[in-house]
Amino acid sequence: MDLSAEITGVFKEVYLVGGALRDALLKRPFNDIDLAVPPSPDFEAGTRRLARRLDASCFPLDEENQVYRLARRKAPFCRLDIMPFAGGTLAADLARRDFTINALAYKLTPAAVFTADKRTGDLRLRAGRTKVTDLCGGLKDLAAKKVRPVSPGIFTDDPVRLLRAFRMAAALEFDITPDALKAVKRHAALIASTAQERVREELLRLFESPVSHKWLALMHKYGLLTAVFPDLAEQESCAVNYYGKGGVLTHTLRVVERMDHLFGNLPAYLPEYKKIADLVPAPRLMKFAALLHDIAKPPKAAMVNGRLRFFGHEEYGALMAEKVMEGLRFPREDIRLVSKIIGTHLRPGNLAANEIISDRAMFRFFRTMGEYTVPLLLLSWADHASYISPARLRGMRGKLRDAPAPLTPGLPYNSPKKTLRYMQVLNQLFSVYIRKNMKSRAARLLDGNDVIKTLKLAEGPRVGELLEKIQLLQFEGKIKTRDQALKALKGMG
Repeated sequence: MDLSAEITGVFKEVYLVGGALRDALLKRPFNDIDLAVPPSPDFEAGTRRLARRLDASCFPLDEENQVYRLARRKAPFCRLDIMPFAGGTLAADLARRDFTINALAYKLTPAAVFTADKRTGDLRLRAGRTKVTDLCGGLKDLAAKKVRPVSPGIFTDDPVRLLRAFRMAAALEFDITPDALKAVKRHAALIASTAQERVREELLRLFESPVSHKWLALMHKYGLLTAVFPDLAEQESCAVNYYGKGGVLTHTLRVVERMDHLFGNLPAYLPEYKKIADLVPAPRLMKFAALLHDIAKPPKAAMVNGRLRFFGHEEYGALMAEKVMEGLRFPREDIRLVSKIIGTHLRPGNLAANEIISDRAMFRFFRTMGEYTVPLLLLSWADHASYISPARLRGMRGKLRDAPAPLTPGLPYNSPKKTLRYMQVLNQLFSVYIRKNMKSRAARLLDGNDVIKTLKLAEGPRVGELLEKIQLLQFEGKIKTRDQALKALKGMG
């Protein structure tokens, strides 16, 4: 389909604007197309006519401002948002946009050719810079890789732009101008007035950056991180003697950094991860969990026998994280996952503290965690990896798949030897989980009715205990068939 010809066949004067044009100029692919047209009484009718020509659904995104979204039902599966010029003219429209690199316009003609990648469906467009309408200096900022506000009032007009500045800079690997950062610091508190669904989406898109920790740290420097997450504010002054300057917050950002590193190098650290890839949550959700994993350390901090302890911070942190995510309107499934792994994030470390990790201990760990096993191990990996430098982590990569080293008593929490041991145990848990095919939860050889009928027992706790013994034997590979399970069960009677 000739997309430009279809669009210009309905709207004689139509401009490509916003992110699609920016990406086209940067020779980047895109899927979302923003179009602006002169105001007209026939605008709505024209939009619906275009939807029919493109075989696209059509619905209003913003009825007051006449913003419509068209979503194609066939390849290329792009979305088009179309609206009349805000302010009545193209110049007024561009002046109302957020950042200069988005305040550009390119008049579409039938000769403009959108091409689609056959594998991904992503669109590309060759747009000559000489034909771009640039009233705000956007082309210069594109060349300089700068995110600059169109006007001083953009953050007060729409506070979600405070976050968008960081999200865009992260996605494009651009710098935010100093004046923009100062304005962020001045207006950071306004983010609380923004619809929380919009805040969530900007955050999650920022977490798609392979160096999301870098942008979170910059957000914190200019007051935005704790404006979005007030519960993190106390982390900076908590446990400074324990974690160094920045206290718990320094540790938190290091955990996000290690999560960035892990997802950028999964094949190197977990070579068999593809076998359980369907159990690995989206990286951005895991990074969000890393950001909140110690949210309850400040309220749970207490001196016990001369030592700073955080008893119960994981369970309380799960409740706090759940409240934060509900406020941001996360899907219930995501809330369950993040709160579950935050509430249990000490369990792998507690298991690793044992001198020997028995099959029984691993079986019970897997059985207890169920579908949350892999996400929990990923969070624990990043948590423990945060106690050593990135260079040392890369240096010990080859040793992580060795059998767990003996645990020397009395090592400090941040000892490289202790970290190596704990991460070797985590790798062992991953490997066993994959090897035992725990993800598929191999069908039980027996159920409760089999136990009751075979041993003539009444319903009660004893039935569950015997079933667990059978499942453990199956986990250990000692029984593989139903007949073997029945024989073993009779021996327990």
